[in-house]
Amino acid sequence: MTACTLKYLVRGVKPTRESQRDLQSELYDCLPNASSIVVLPVVDGFSVEIEVENLGAFSRASFEPYIGEHVVPEAVQIRCHLIEPPKLKLLNAHFS
Repeated sequence: MTACTLKYLVRGVKPTRESQRDLQSELYDCLPNASSIVVLPVVDGFSVEIEVENLGAFSRASFEPYIGEHVVPEAVQIRCHLIEPPKLKLLNAHFS
């Protein structure tokens, strides 16, 4: 069993409490195996930290690209008020 913690910086969104709550809820809906999802406001965006205890069918090499290229950007598009095209940056990826 492989656990993973991913931390992203999302820029280009208005960091309101409503969009913070909605983004966190959307990510939990998309990632039911997540043990923790923390969304915190930063200037023009959010810090998003996702902890998953079991990657399931994913490998280490495929899990982060799936989350970073599909899950988080889609959740941002659906749940956040965009002030410019959103940019996503991986700050940290830890597997254990």
